[in-house]
Amino acid sequence: MKNMILRYTFLVVLLCGATACKQVAKLNNGAYVGPFYTVGNVYETLEGLEPHIKRVAIMPLTSGRGNRDAERGVPQMQAILTEEFSRNRIFDIVTVTPNRMQRMFGKKAIYADEPLPHNFLQTLQRQTGCQAVLFTELTTFRAYPPVALGWKIHLFDLESEKLIWAVDEVFDGGQSPVANSLRRHIRKNHSTHNSAATELLVLDSPREMARYSLSELIGTLMKKNPKEITELAEALDNQKVPEKTVEVGPQPAPLAEEAPKDAKKPATPREEPSEI
Repeated sequence: MKNMILRYTFLVVLLCGATACKQVAKLNNGAYVGPFYTVGNVYETLEGLEPHIKRVAIMPLTSGRGNRDAERGVPQMQAILTEEFSRNRIFDIVTVTPNRMQRMFGKKAIYADEPLPHNFLQTLQRQTGCQAVLFTELTTFRAYPPVALGWKIHLFDLESEKLIWAVDEVFDGGQSPVANSLRRHIRKNHSTHNSAATELLVLDSPREMARYSLSELIGTLMKKNPKEITELAEALDNQKVPEKTVEVGPQPAPLAEEAPKDAKKPATPREEPSEI
């Protein structure tokens, strides 16, 4: 009997020790405690992505001008770019291939900051049925450890020709906040079994860095409903605002009014039985 008690005690101590070790390991793991990376170089209109934009044309991914490494990474990153925007379901997408661009405009790719071909936006809207167009550029591509990717993305309204959203960001796996955020992304999106082994396999993967970085960038594109904003403004306008400032603090009690001598004492109301 004594031996059984000792065995159980040993097992309890062993399990507690293992749990404590796991907690200590989490405290020393950047994937749990950070610091984490925050996207900072973002532009977005106050209206955000308006409800009428339901379909977006994605232009062929371009590489940074004169960047041979980025040029080599374009074919691989183009597929992941399309996949991530499709998976997030912010809007329906129409992929415009380089061959289709050549047929429509006489060139296989266009940068967002270069002069557009004549009637480019109108032709694209008519040919694709889209309400907006997405220009994408791979500005940095380092496929060896530490992996680094840079994206420059612009979203334009085809009708108003207005810039809706733009990002210009580099994700460098050699920086601790980026590496920690990538590890957190891996743990969140992969099986918890053998997570350490999974981290080692995909931490230096350009594909995984692309999925992580694009999910972060797409997360900055918020969809706002103008109707909700209008209703909120009307609700605020309907609220009564006091004309005078109300003083906060103890106030003197009001003087009690003297009842007339001939006033009759009010009758005590009868209690009615409560409903059960």
